[in-house]
Amino acid sequence: MAFGAGCCVVSVLVINLDRDVDRLEHMRTQLTAVGVAFERFPALRGDALPIALQAYFEPGAKLTAGEIGCYASHLAILQKMVSGDIASPALVLEDDLGIGAGFGAVLAALLAKLPPGWDFVRLSNQPRWAIKRVRDIDGYSLCRYSEVPGSTGASLVSLSGARKFLAGGARRFPVDQDLRRPWAWGLDMYGVAPAPITPDVLPQSSISSVSPSTRARLRQQASAVRRQRLVEVWGRHALRMSEFGVGGWTRSVALNVIASFIPKRRRTDFVLRHALVKSHAERA
Repeated sequence: MAFGAGCCVVSVLVINLDRDVDRLEHMRTQLTAVGVAFERFPALRGDALPIALQAYFEPGAKLTAGEIGCYASHLAILQKMVSGDIASPALVLEDDLGIGAGFGAVLAALLAKLPPGWDFVRLSNQPRWAIKRVRDIDGYSLCRYSEVPGSTGASLVSLSGARKFLAGGARRFPVDQDLRRPWAWGLDMYGVAPAPITPDVLPQSSISSVSPSTRARLRQQASAVRRQRLVEVWGRHALRMSEFGVGGWTRSVALNVIASFIPKRRRTDFVLRHALVKSHAERA
């Protein structure tokens, strides 16, 4: 199913396991209320992957079956976009989201104002670190992230974004962590702030409960992600300087130092109050 906004049309898909009927109904109720038609996309299980996706997850990969299933479900949608089975761009939704009453209008305004060349727009990620406002969108802002927040709950994906993210070798981290590393795939990544969609409003999903993670394992995974980011430090800073400008990036680093001392529950408010003002070129 597709959502139309003037000359722009976007495919809308909700990732959902066959047995999670209540979660699908939760999403149907909310999306119907905001006038957004959608198609259910059957979620994959990490222990029963299609052959076309197995190469992304080498034997011995330090991902749980639940993490692989979640990642593979997103990759499967991108593959269908590239093959033409799903029209692009696509709004990819998980089935545990809170969707505000005005989301249909926000989505229409966003589709009308997206800049050329965009790959991903994150819609369920409240910023916890400095952002740069790019364009005003119906009371929200299209933004650049100094640090891409987590959650794969809701993302708008272009055909170029699908192609880029499908490239590369085996995946070592969960999909939410890999999407926090746009420099690794050369993704032109944006977000909407404040986030118009709330992630994780329902209990743990069936796809995650296939093989839940222990606290020790989550700590090990977080440590591995930090090590990878250190390896990629130059690529990360080069991308941010190209997006923010040298002066904007320097200021964002200073803002992030201050933000690190602010309690997490108050950090988003701080970031939104002190967001970097859009440049003259981006106002035009």
